[in-house]
Amino acid sequence: MRKLSFLLAFAVLSLVSTTSFAQDMKEEVKEVVQDKVEVQISELPAAVTKTLGEQFAEYSAEKAFKSVQDGKDVYYVKLVKDEAHEIVLIDAEGIVLEQSEKGEKSK
Repeated sequence: MRKLSFLLAFAVLSLVSTTSFAQDMKEEVKEVVQDKVEVQISELPAAVTKTLGEQFAEYSAEKAFKSVQDGKDVYYVKLVKDEAHEIVLIDAEGIVLEQSEKGEKSK
């Protein structure tokens, strides 16, 4: 009986900590998304558009978001090609800061 009580207590504590962790992650993601403002592809700076055309010519820009990092404007651009997509982070001068391949396009 003691083992069963201990097991039940352990399971409840594990569930509570997992739920708490998931909630913290949701709030963190929400904060990041709130810091970005969607912009039209046509509103991207010329340097960003040039970099996209040169380094990602085989992709089409689907969405763009503007944010500020370290006091500088940066742009998150979602690029698509066939069933794959990438998120690229580019600063206002057209320098690629990050890129992450996401694989299949979300439906």
